[in-house]
Amino acid sequence: MKYLFILLLAALGVAAPARAMPFVEVNLQVAPATHSFTCRYRFTLPASDTTSVVRLNLNSHFKLQPVQATQNAQSRITSVQYAGYPHQQIQVRFGPNPRRSRSIELVYTGSISENNYTDQAALFSAHSEWLPFRPYQEYEVLPYQLTVQVPPAYQVRSTPQPDKQKAGRWTFSGTTSAIEFTALVAQQFYQAVSVAGPPITLVKAGVPLTQTDSVTLRQAEVITAFYNRTIGRQDPITRFTILMPGNNSGAYGLLDNATVITYSDFDVARTNELLILAHEISHKWWGYGSFHDETDWLNEAFATYSSLLYLQASGDEAGYQKELDRLAQTTPGTPPLWGFDRYKYEYPMHRRVMYNKGTGILHALRTRIGTEQFLTLLAQSAAKKTSTTVEFLQLVEQIAGPETRGWLLAELKR
Repeated sequence: MKYLFILLLAALGVAAPARAMPFVEVNLQVAPATHSFTCRYRFTLPASDTTSVVRLNLNSHFKLQPVQATQNAQSRITSVQYAGYPHQQIQVRFGPNPRRSRSIELVYTGSISENNYTDQAALFSAHSEWLPFRPYQEYEVLPYQLTVQVPPAYQVRSTPQPDKQKAGRWTFSGTTSAIEFTALVAQQFYQAVSVAGPPITLVKAGVPLTQTDSVTLRQAEVITAFYNRTIGRQDPITRFTILMPGNNSGAYGLLDNATVITYSDFDVARTNELLILAHEISHKWWGYGSFHDETDWLNEAFATYSSLLYLQASGDEAGYQKELDRLAQTTPGTPPLWGFDRYKYEYPMHRRVMYNKGTGILHALRTRIGTEQFLTLLAQSAAKKTSTTVEFLQLVEQIAGPETRGWLLAELKR
């Protein structure tokens, strides 16, 4: 009967109902003076999800209270090594599913590491390692609600605007990857909003905005407009947030239309930092591969080459060629991208293969099929949220033909 129902929907041109995603509710209480926090994390499976065992990994430095779960579920906690670091793994086994939603609630306390705070701000985000996640599913896309409680003198910013706020309590909601729920906490924020195109908000914690920040915001407008005409034309940016906490621990893009730029002296007048900004903005589209296998090239090579496309389009042909040459010099002697096992190598090799070699392959693909067809390929891949190399190869065959698919596969195996 279910099969007949789906056939009927197809015949009528109606899509079959999509499987509901888990929902996450987080209540974060922050004590900025001590950089400590208490988190209440609730993970709910919808009634349509028949999963009987759920595993969640949590930073081993945090103190976990007894696990709470619905429907008399059984839970146990073990210590595991994950991606080279110690974690506590919470396993919850549910009984037979009577078509009801099931929840797991974790309450834990801890402190964020020193590279995630300054005298002015505390950052809870993707690189803060403060959230649980299902093993090998850090980038599982989840709807969420995040409530942050802080002392009355403090404020909170996140990737979206708050749904609700009052003194000491801020609530945000959205959909993003499992580890990317973000809260930036400070006593004082300074911000500016773009004047052209989709609204881009630049938020700086604790320190007033400078002329350099204004240039960064204007450059973000131009980059976003370029991407919306090219790689993002089927799924354009409609809003974007740039968070600048000043803790000098790198830069990273977030799926929820945002990026975190932590450098206190960030200046897009320097080409390498302009490329960082363009790279991280493009992660709005390139973030569905896995960090743990070859599909990370769908995140990092695609973001790297997107930034180079922007650099070239801005008129800096010499800078484009110089950066391509620099990356190419790092790839001789590297293993094939296809089937790359990052855990057999030190991290620098991961970068040489996933970022640098992958970028060279994309450049060669563009040279082979032409810029117009290449941009069509990227736009469709971005809109489809391509997450595997096989999916990308299938798209290449649809757009550029089977010979190009075979050529690309050979390059990936080279």
